[in-house]
Amino acid sequence: MSKFALTALWLALAAEGAYVIVARLFLHHSWSHLLQPLAFTVLFGLLAASKGRIRWISSLLRIVIGLEFTLSVTDRLGLLGPPGHGVSWGDFTHFVSYTRQVNAFLPSDFAFPLAVLATAFETTLGLALIFGIGTKYVARYASVLLCLFGTAMILSGLIESQFFYGVFVLAAAAWLISTTDAAWLSIDTLWRRRMLLSTRQQFLNDPPA
Repeated sequence: MSKFALTALWLALAAEGAYVIVARLFLHHSWSHLLQPLAFTVLFGLLAASKGRIRWISSLLRIVIGLEFTLSVTDRLGLLGPPGHGVSWGDFTHFVSYTRQVNAFLPSDFAFPLAVLATAFETTLGLALIFGIGTKYVARYASVLLCLFGTAMILSGLIESQFFYGVFVLAAAAWLISTTDAAWLSIDTLWRRRMLLSTRQQFLNDPPA
């Protein structure tokens, strides 16, 4: 599975790199506008180049994906500033409108419940990735959720928006992380150490006959 995840990440990075070139040369976007897709290309390029075998790289990028989820949530809750002040949404009303655009193939009444569900999932997965709770499973769920987001964007004609947010790069990276050891700086590691110490102490206190 890790080989497929790695291949998917390289393909997503190639597409993201092509987007940056096209956006700069033909769409005349400024470098500041392209800072996010550029950063994703470089950061997750390190993950692909290391094939997910360097623990601290996988772990730090696990946290980056978690931060992307949580920052997106804080944006739509208005915690990063009001609408029109350098944020994507600025309040939940604008996020619901964006959700309606992303899911243009669905009835408009679906927008609000989908926005609520997306916020709940992103909050839960984001915090779990940041703190490293059930990392392998959570990263896999994050990959599925991001693939759903990216597919919905493409079906609704928001192709450039998908590239701007690096949705499929994040999805492929989360998939690769789910197949690696990304437990550095995580509650998973602390829990395993605690269980190991408990087992060792129990063995010392009650050795086998």
